[in-house]
Amino acid sequence: MLKVILPAAAALALFVSVTSPALACACCGTWQVRNVAAYDVLNIRSGPSVNYKKVGSIPSGSACVIRTGRCKRGWCRISFANFEGWVNRRYLGWFEK
Repeated sequence: MLKVILPAAAALALFVSVTSPALACACCGTWQVRNVAAYDVLNIRSGPSVNYKKVGSIPSGSACVIRTGRCKRGWCRISFANFEGWVNRRYLGWFEK
């Protein structure tokens, strides 16, 4: 009987640790796109203004946006997925869940 209970207990402990809310939030402690309409995207630019070329985009509401440096004149250098560039600070909000 003990041989059956121990593997079941180990499987239950593994399931609880993998589905724990603390581990389920891979993007906690990063930035999230805010103030962008649900059907729109936040453009990533090659420099800190709309005059720079668009190098990518981030869907509205997306988290896991990493600030990779200080913001300059309201623009922040970021990394998201395979993109690096600049986004306007007014469209970023701290993400914690």
